[in-house]
Amino acid sequence: MNAEYRIDELPILAKGDVVVIGAGPAGSSTAATAAAGGISVLMLDRKEHIGLPVQCAEYVPLSIAAEVPVPAACIAQRVEGFVTYIHWEQVAQTRAPGYVLHRDVFDRYLAERAVHSGAKLLTKAQAVAVADQGVVIKEQGKLSIVKANIVIGSEGPKSVAAQAMGCSLQTLAYAKQITVKLRKRLQWAQIYFSPSFPGGYAWLFPKNDLANVGVSLDLSLGGNAATALGEFQQYLMKEGVISEEVIRRTGGTIPIGGPQLKIQEKNLMLVGDAAGHTHPISGEGIFPAIVAGKIAGSLAVDSIRRGDIDILKQYPLQCLTRFGEFLKRGFERKGEYSINWGKTEFSVLVRKTWFAFPEYFES
Repeated sequence: MNAEYRIDELPILAKGDVVVIGAGPAGSSTAATAAAGGISVLMLDRKEHIGLPVQCAEYVPLSIAAEVPVPAACIAQRVEGFVTYIHWEQVAQTRAPGYVLHRDVFDRYLAERAVHSGAKLLTKAQAVAVADQGVVIKEQGKLSIVKANIVIGSEGPKSVAAQAMGCSLQTLAYAKQITVKLRKRLQWAQIYFSPSFPGGYAWLFPKNDLANVGVSLDLSLGGNAATALGEFQQYLMKEGVISEEVIRRTGGTIPIGGPQLKIQEKNLMLVGDAAGHTHPISGEGIFPAIVAGKIAGSLAVDSIRRGDIDILKQYPLQCLTRFGEFLKRGFERKGEYSINWGKTEFSVLVRKTWFAFPEYFES
Protein backbone atom coordinates (compact mmCIF):
# COMPACT_ATOMS: atom_id res chain seq x y z
CA MET A 1 0.00 0.00 0.00
CA ASN A 2 0.97 3.63 -0.46
CA ALA A 3 3.26 4.96 2.30
CA GLU A 4 1.33 8.26 2.32
CA TYR A 5 -1.41 6.74 4.48
CA ARG A 6 -2.30 3.83 6.72
CA ILE A 7 -5.49 1.92 5.99
CA ASP A 8 -6.41 1.64 9.66
CA GLU A 9 -6.15 5.41 10.06
CA LEU A 10 -8.50 6.32 7.21
CA PRO A 11 -12.06 7.39 8.02
CA ILE A 12 -14.74 4.85 7.09
CA LEU A 13 -17.10 6.36 4.54
CA ALA A 14 -19.46 3.41 4.28
CA LYS A 15 -19.81 -0.33 4.82
CA GLY A 16 -21.54 -2.94 2.71
CA ASP A 17 -21.55 -6.52 1.64
CA VAL A 18 -20.25 -5.63 -1.83
CA VAL A 19 -18.55 -2.61 -3.34
CA VAL A 20 -18.55 -2.28 -7.13
CA ILE A 21 -15.96 0.03 -8.69
CA GLY A 22 -17.27 1.64 -11.87
CA ALA A 23 -20.82 2.40 -12.99
CA GLY A 24 -20.60 1.43 -16.65
CA PRO A 25 -22.61 -1.48 -18.10
CA ALA A 26 -20.45 -4.05 -16.29
CA GLY A 27 -20.64 -2.37 -12.90
CA SER A 28 -24.32 -1.48 -13.10
CA SER A 29 -25.23 -5.01 -14.19
CA THR A 30 -23.23 -6.40 -11.29
CA ALA A 31 -24.73 -3.98 -8.76
CA ALA A 32 -28.31 -4.48 -9.96
CA THR A 33 -28.04 -8.26 -9.73
CA ALA A 34 -26.38 -8.23 -6.32
CA ALA A 35 -28.77 -5.66 -4.83
CA ALA A 36 -31.82 -7.50 -6.20
CA GLY A 37 -30.56 -10.52 -4.27
CA GLY A 38 -31.03 -8.64 -1.02
CA ILE A 39 -27.45 -7.84 -0.03
CA SER A 40 -26.05 -4.33 0.55
CA VAL A 41 -24.23 -2.89 -2.44
CA LEU A 42 -22.31 0.35 -2.96
CA MET A 43 -21.34 1.36 -6.51
CA LEU A 44 -18.54 3.90 -6.97
CA ASP A 45 -17.76 6.00 -10.03
CA ARG A 46 -15.08 8.63 -10.45
CA LYS A 47 -17.20 10.71 -12.84
CA GLU A 48 -19.79 13.25 -11.84
CA HIS A 49 -22.20 12.32 -14.64
CA ILE A 50 -22.69 8.63 -15.46
CA GLY A 51 -22.28 7.90 -19.16
CA LEU A 52 -20.25 10.99 -19.99
CA PRO A 53 -18.09 11.45 -21.89
CA VAL A 54 -19.23 8.84 -24.41
CA GLN A 55 -16.21 6.75 -25.46
CA CYS A 56 -17.91 4.09 -27.53
CA ALA A 57 -19.04 3.37 -31.09
CA GLU A 58 -22.43 2.55 -29.46
CA TYR A 59 -23.37 -0.60 -31.39
CA VAL A 60 -24.80 -3.63 -29.54
CA PRO A 61 -26.30 -6.86 -30.92
CA LEU A 62 -30.07 -7.29 -30.73
CA SER A 63 -29.53 -10.25 -28.43
CA ILE A 64 -28.56 -7.89 -25.61
CA ALA A 65 -32.29 -7.41 -24.97
CA ALA A 66 -32.41 -10.98 -23.67
CA GLU A 67 -29.97 -9.98 -20.90
CA VAL A 68 -31.21 -6.54 -19.92
CA PRO A 69 -34.17 -4.34 -20.95
CA VAL A 70 -33.27 -1.73 -23.57
CA PRO A 71 -35.81 1.11 -23.37
CA ALA A 72 -36.70 2.92 -26.59
CA ALA A 73 -35.15 6.13 -25.22
CA CYS A 74 -31.74 4.39 -25.23
CA ILE A 75 -31.93 3.43 -28.92
CA ALA A 76 -30.82 5.82 -31.63
CA GLN A 77 -31.46 3.40 -34.47
CA ARG A 78 -31.83 -0.26 -35.31
CA VAL A 79 -29.42 -1.53 -37.98
CA GLU A 80 -29.83 -4.65 -40.10
CA GLY A 81 -26.18 -5.67 -39.98
CA PHE A 82 -22.91 -4.47 -41.41
CA VAL A 83 -21.27 -4.11 -44.81
CA THR A 84 -17.56 -4.97 -44.94
CA TYR A 85 -15.09 -3.18 -47.20
CA ILE A 86 -11.51 -4.19 -47.95
CA HIS A 87 -9.33 -1.71 -49.80
CA TRP A 88 -12.47 0.51 -50.07
CA GLU A 89 -14.34 -2.15 -52.07
CA GLN A 90 -17.48 -3.84 -50.69
CA VAL A 91 -16.78 -7.54 -50.17
CA ALA A 92 -19.54 -8.75 -47.82
CA GLN A 93 -22.90 -7.87 -46.34
CA THR A 94 -23.66 -9.62 -43.06
CA ARG A 95 -27.10 -9.67 -41.50
CA ALA A 96 -26.56 -9.09 -37.78
CA PRO A 97 -29.42 -7.00 -36.40
CA GLY A 98 -28.47 -4.62 -33.64
CA TYR A 99 -28.99 -1.27 -32.03
CA VAL A 100 -26.91 1.86 -32.23
CA LEU A 101 -27.41 3.30 -28.78
CA HIS A 102 -27.51 6.64 -27.12
CA ARG A 103 -24.77 5.27 -24.90
CA ASP A 104 -24.97 8.04 -22.31
CA VAL A 105 -28.71 7.46 -21.90
CA PHE A 106 -28.18 3.68 -21.74
CA ASP A 107 -25.48 3.93 -19.08
CA ARG A 108 -27.62 6.24 -16.95
CA TYR A 109 -30.56 3.88 -17.30
CA LEU A 110 -28.46 0.91 -16.15
CA ALA A 111 -27.12 2.84 -13.16
CA GLU A 112 -30.63 3.99 -12.21
CA ARG A 113 -31.82 0.40 -12.55
CA ALA A 114 -29.13 -0.68 -10.08
CA VAL A 115 -30.17 2.04 -7.64
CA HIS A 116 -33.82 1.04 -8.02
CA SER A 117 -32.78 -2.52 -7.15
CA GLY A 118 -31.31 -1.23 -3.90
CA ALA A 119 -27.69 -0.32 -4.68
CA LYS A 120 -26.26 2.96 -3.44
CA LEU A 121 -24.38 5.06 -6.01
CA LEU A 122 -21.55 7.40 -5.09
CA THR A 123 -20.21 9.61 -7.89
CA LYS A 124 -17.04 11.72 -7.98
CA ALA A 125 -15.42 8.94 -5.93
CA GLN A 126 -12.17 7.68 -7.43
CA ALA A 127 -10.91 4.30 -6.30
CA VAL A 128 -7.18 4.61 -5.67
CA ALA A 129 -6.41 1.26 -4.04
CA VAL A 130 -7.97 -2.04 -3.03
CA ALA A 131 -7.14 -3.63 0.31
CA ASP A 132 -8.44 -6.65 2.22
CA GLN A 133 -10.80 -4.37 4.11
CA GLY A 134 -12.32 -2.72 1.05
CA VAL A 135 -11.61 0.15 -1.31
CA VAL A 136 -9.66 3.34 -0.63
CA ILE A 137 -11.29 6.24 -2.43
CA LYS A 138 -10.46 9.87 -3.07
CA GLU A 139 -13.44 12.20 -2.82
CA GLN A 140 -12.98 15.97 -3.09
CA GLY A 141 -9.27 15.51 -2.45
CA LYS A 142 -9.75 13.49 0.75
CA LEU A 143 -9.07 9.81 1.31
CA SER A 144 -11.45 7.43 3.02
CA ILE A 145 -12.27 3.74 2.91
CA VAL A 146 -15.38 1.86 1.87
CA LYS A 147 -15.41 -1.43 3.74
CA ALA A 148 -16.89 -4.50 2.07
CA ASN A 149 -16.70 -8.27 2.16
CA ILE A 150 -16.47 -8.52 -1.65
CA VAL A 151 -14.88 -6.05 -4.09
CA ILE A 152 -15.75 -6.14 -7.80
CA GLY A 153 -13.61 -4.13 -10.22
CA SER A 154 -15.42 -2.91 -13.31
CA GLU A 155 -13.62 0.38 -13.88
CA GLY A 156 -11.92 -0.34 -17.19
CA PRO A 157 -8.54 -1.62 -18.39
CA LYS A 158 -6.57 0.35 -15.78
CA SER A 159 -8.50 -1.21 -12.91
CA VAL A 160 -7.07 -0.80 -9.41
CA ALA A 161 -8.77 -4.06 -8.48
CA ALA A 162 -6.80 -5.78 -11.24
CA GLN A 163 -3.62 -4.18 -9.91
CA ALA A 164 -4.40 -5.51 -6.44
CA MET A 165 -4.67 -9.00 -7.94
CA GLY A 166 -1.28 -8.62 -9.62
CA CYS A 167 -2.70 -8.68 -13.14
CA SER A 168 -0.46 -7.54 -15.97
CA LEU A 169 -1.13 -4.37 -17.91
CA GLN A 170 -3.56 -4.98 -20.76
CA THR A 171 -2.70 -4.66 -24.44
CA LEU A 172 -4.75 -1.77 -25.81
CA ALA A 173 -5.93 -0.46 -29.16
CA TYR A 174 -6.42 3.27 -29.52
CA ALA A 175 -9.59 4.71 -31.03
CA LYS A 176 -10.71 8.11 -32.28
CA GLN A 177 -14.29 8.94 -33.26
CA ILE A 178 -16.37 11.82 -34.52
CA THR A 179 -20.13 12.21 -34.77
CA VAL A 180 -21.20 13.81 -38.04
CA LYS A 181 -24.29 14.41 -40.17
CA LEU A 182 -25.23 11.86 -42.82
CA ARG A 183 -26.16 12.96 -46.34
CA LYS A 184 -28.83 10.26 -46.33
CA ARG A 185 -30.02 7.74 -43.78
CA LEU A 186 -28.52 4.25 -43.76
CA GLN A 187 -29.90 0.94 -42.49
CA TRP A 188 -26.57 -0.90 -42.43
CA ALA A 189 -23.40 -0.22 -40.48
CA GLN A 190 -20.17 -0.03 -42.47
CA ILE A 191 -16.81 -1.58 -41.60
CA TYR A 192 -13.61 -0.72 -43.50
CA PHE A 193 -10.32 -2.60 -43.50
CA SER A 194 -7.23 -1.00 -44.98
CA PRO A 195 -3.49 -0.99 -44.30
CA SER A 196 -4.18 2.58 -43.15
CA PHE A 197 -5.76 1.05 -40.02
CA PRO A 198 -3.08 -1.41 -38.82
CA GLY A 199 -4.41 -3.97 -36.39
CA GLY A 200 -7.88 -2.41 -36.45
CA TYR A 201 -10.52 -1.00 -38.76
CA ALA A 202 -12.71 2.01 -39.47
CA TRP A 203 -16.46 2.20 -38.97
CA LEU A 204 -19.56 4.17 -39.74
CA PHE A 205 -22.53 3.45 -37.45
CA PRO A 206 -25.68 5.34 -38.46
CA LYS A 207 -27.83 7.16 -35.90
CA ASN A 208 -30.74 8.36 -38.06
CA ASP A 209 -29.50 11.68 -39.46
CA LEU A 210 -26.15 11.32 -37.73
CA ALA A 211 -23.36 8.74 -37.71
CA ASN A 212 -20.48 7.70 -35.52
CA VAL A 213 -17.36 7.62 -37.69
CA GLY A 214 -14.21 6.24 -36.13
CA VAL A 215 -11.02 4.23 -36.35
CA SER A 216 -9.14 1.92 -34.01
CA LEU A 217 -5.47 0.99 -34.37
CA ASP A 218 -3.01 -1.36 -32.74
CA LEU A 219 -0.13 1.10 -32.42
CA SER A 220 2.38 -1.72 -32.09
CA LEU A 221 1.79 -2.28 -35.82
CA GLY A 222 2.20 1.40 -36.69
CA GLY A 223 -0.10 4.25 -37.68
CA ASN A 224 -1.61 7.26 -35.98
CA ALA A 225 -5.26 7.25 -34.92
CA ALA A 226 -5.86 10.97 -35.46
CA THR A 227 -4.28 10.91 -38.92
CA ALA A 228 -6.18 7.77 -39.91
CA LEU A 229 -9.48 9.27 -38.76
CA GLY A 230 -8.85 12.44 -40.72
CA GLU A 231 -8.17 10.46 -43.88
CA PHE A 232 -11.26 8.32 -43.37
CA GLN A 233 -13.40 11.39 -42.79
CA GLN A 234 -12.13 12.95 -46.01
CA TYR A 235 -12.88 9.76 -47.93
CA LEU A 236 -16.49 9.63 -46.68
CA MET A 237 -16.98 13.31 -47.48
CA LYS A 238 -15.61 12.80 -50.99
CA GLU A 239 -17.98 9.87 -51.48
CA GLY A 240 -20.89 12.07 -50.42
CA VAL A 241 -21.75 9.94 -47.38
CA ILE A 242 -21.24 12.53 -44.63
CA SER A 243 -21.15 16.30 -44.31
CA GLU A 244 -18.17 18.31 -43.10
CA GLU A 245 -19.59 19.47 -39.77
CA VAL A 246 -18.30 17.60 -36.71
CA ILE A 247 -20.77 17.49 -33.85
CA ARG A 248 -18.72 15.60 -31.28
CA ARG A 249 -15.23 14.18 -30.89
CA THR A 250 -14.21 11.38 -28.58
CA GLY A 251 -11.61 8.69 -28.16
CA GLY A 252 -10.42 5.98 -25.85
CA THR A 253 -8.69 2.66 -25.45
CA ILE A 254 -9.94 -0.85 -26.16
CA PRO A 255 -8.52 -4.02 -24.53
CA ILE A 256 -7.36 -6.34 -27.32
CA GLY A 257 -5.21 -8.83 -25.42
CA GLY A 258 -7.97 -11.23 -24.46
CA PRO A 259 -9.25 -12.04 -20.97
CA GLN A 260 -7.01 -11.53 -17.98
CA LEU A 261 -5.42 -14.79 -16.86
CA LYS A 262 -6.85 -14.15 -13.40
CA ILE A 263 -10.32 -12.60 -12.97
CA GLN A 264 -11.04 -13.82 -9.44
CA GLU A 265 -8.92 -14.07 -6.33
CA LYS A 266 -10.12 -14.42 -2.74
CA ASN A 267 -12.83 -11.74 -2.33
CA LEU A 268 -12.04 -9.93 -5.61
CA MET A 269 -13.62 -10.28 -9.05
CA LEU A 270 -13.07 -8.39 -12.32
CA VAL A 271 -15.86 -7.63 -14.78
CA GLY A 272 -16.01 -6.06 -18.26
CA ASP A 273 -12.96 -4.24 -19.63
CA ALA A 274 -11.18 -4.70 -16.30
CA ALA A 275 -11.33 -8.46 -16.93
CA GLY A 276 -10.45 -8.14 -20.63
CA HIS A 277 -13.98 -9.24 -21.56
CA THR A 278 -13.72 -7.51 -24.93
CA HIS A 279 -13.49 -9.14 -28.35
CA PRO A 280 -9.88 -8.51 -29.48
CA ILE A 281 -10.83 -7.96 -33.12
CA SER A 282 -14.18 -6.13 -33.10
CA GLY A 283 -13.82 -4.44 -29.72
CA GLU A 284 -17.33 -5.59 -28.75
CA GLY A 285 -17.54 -5.49 -24.97
CA ILE A 286 -20.96 -4.35 -23.77
CA PHE A 287 -22.69 -7.71 -24.18
CA PRO A 288 -20.08 -9.79 -22.29
CA ALA A 289 -19.79 -7.02 -19.67
CA ILE A 290 -23.49 -7.26 -18.85
CA VAL A 291 -23.47 -11.07 -18.83
CA ALA A 292 -20.37 -11.22 -16.62
CA GLY A 293 -21.90 -8.62 -14.30
CA LYS A 294 -24.96 -10.78 -13.81
CA ILE A 295 -22.77 -13.79 -13.05
CA ALA A 296 -20.57 -11.87 -10.59
CA GLY A 297 -23.55 -10.29 -8.86
CA SER A 298 -25.33 -13.62 -8.47
CA LEU A 299 -22.25 -15.33 -7.02
CA ALA A 300 -21.73 -12.43 -4.63
CA VAL A 301 -25.27 -12.94 -3.31
CA ASP A 302 -24.68 -16.67 -2.79
CA SER A 303 -21.33 -16.03 -1.12
CA ILE A 304 -22.69 -13.47 1.34
CA ARG A 305 -25.79 -15.50 2.20
CA ARG A 306 -23.82 -18.67 2.84
CA GLY A 307 -20.82 -16.98 4.41
CA ASP A 308 -18.53 -18.81 1.98
CA ILE A 309 -16.07 -16.74 -0.03
CA ASP A 310 -14.96 -19.84 -1.99
CA ILE A 311 -18.22 -19.64 -3.94
CA LEU A 312 -16.59 -16.86 -5.96
CA LYS A 313 -14.18 -19.41 -7.42
CA GLN A 314 -17.00 -20.46 -9.75
CA TYR A 315 -16.85 -17.12 -11.55
CA PRO A 316 -14.13 -17.82 -14.18
CA LEU A 317 -15.73 -21.08 -15.31
CA GLN A 318 -19.20 -19.57 -15.54
CA CYS A 319 -17.85 -16.73 -17.70
CA LEU A 320 -15.97 -19.23 -19.84
CA THR A 321 -19.15 -21.23 -20.33
CA ARG A 322 -21.23 -18.21 -21.38
CA PHE A 323 -18.88 -16.38 -23.73
CA GLY A 324 -15.43 -17.98 -23.51
CA GLU A 325 -15.44 -19.40 -27.02
CA PHE A 326 -16.40 -15.99 -28.45
CA LEU A 327 -13.39 -14.32 -26.79
CA LYS A 328 -11.02 -17.26 -27.31
CA ARG A 329 -11.51 -17.34 -31.07
CA GLY A 330 -11.16 -13.57 -31.23
CA PHE A 331 -7.89 -13.74 -29.26
CA GLU A 332 -6.52 -16.44 -31.55
CA ARG A 333 -7.48 -14.50 -34.68
CA LYS A 334 -5.96 -11.31 -33.29
CA GLY A 335 -2.72 -13.21 -32.73
CA GLU A 336 -2.76 -14.47 -36.31
CA TYR A 337 -3.42 -10.95 -37.58
CA SER A 338 -0.50 -9.45 -35.66
CA ILE A 339 1.98 -12.23 -36.49
CA ASN A 340 1.13 -12.15 -40.21
CA TRP A 341 0.85 -8.36 -40.54
CA GLY A 342 2.94 -7.35 -43.54
CA LYS A 343 3.64 -10.96 -44.44
CA THR A 344 0.30 -12.20 -45.77
CA GLU A 345 -1.67 -10.54 -48.58
CA PHE A 346 -3.93 -8.06 -46.81
CA SER A 347 -7.33 -9.20 -48.08
CA VAL A 348 -6.49 -12.84 -47.25
CA LEU A 349 -5.46 -11.79 -43.74
CA VAL A 350 -8.71 -9.88 -43.17
CA ARG A 351 -10.84 -12.79 -44.35
CA LYS A 352 -9.14 -15.09 -41.85
CA THR A 353 -9.64 -12.71 -38.93
CA TRP A 354 -13.03 -11.01 -39.41
CA PHE A 355 -16.29 -12.81 -38.65
CA ALA A 356 -18.04 -11.68 -41.82
CA PHE A 357 -16.14 -14.47 -43.60
CA PRO A 358 -16.29 -18.28 -43.21
CA GLU A 359 -12.50 -18.40 -42.91
CA TYR A 360 -12.81 -16.80 -39.46
CA PHE A 361 -14.65 -19.86 -38.14
CA GLU A 362 -12.32 -22.46 -39.60
CA SER A 363 -10.24 -24.26 -36.98
